[in-house]
Amino acid sequence: MQELDEAYKDALNGRPSARPLIELTIPSAVDPTIAPPGKHVINMFVQYTPFHLAEGSWQDQETRAAFAKKCFSIVDEYAPGFSSSIVGYDMLTPPDLERIFGLTGGNIFHGEMGLDALFLLRPIKGWAHYRTPLAGLYLCGAGAHPGGGVMGAPGRNAANVVLQDMGRAGLIVCRKWSRYSVQKLESD
Repeated sequence: MQELDEAYKDALNGRPSARPLIELTIPSAVDPTIAPPGKHVINMFVQYTPFHLAEGSWQDQETRAAFAKKCFSIVDEYAPGFSSSIVGYDMLTPPDLERIFGLTGGNIFHGEMGLDALFLLRPIKGWAHYRTPLAGLYLCGAGAHPGGGVMGAPGRNAANVVLQDMGRAGLIVCRKWSRYSVQKLESD
């Protein structure tokens, strides 16, 4: 918890964390077609990375490379030799996420995930059930309940609300072990 708190405080002060918090996935472990034989694709998400740096700029290649190297060294602690196995990498900083994907402040969750913006208050009071005041306009991204940390759930939930509003039976698609199962959802 202390590292989490320190990383958050570093970001608030415009500093990349001295000890970045990393979520690492290996999508090529489930889909080997996305990497050459014997190789893997690894995604690293670093929580609490500041949008604006107190010193330097994310546009500076040396700043970017130094932060990437710091992140790789953290993974080396758990997977020795990781850094030396890297063939190439791409890095998206918060300003990159804003520029490329339109994510304000580079926030992949479309806003803070604080207690004042969760559950029935996500994204704001009255809009938690995916419907908006504009007929036919639904919220289905990371800004909708349960938020961006539950991949795909806002879209799935919004799709079911759309189907309900259309008076149709919906389909809930869920992953069960390594196979997809489809369950029929009856209309009310």
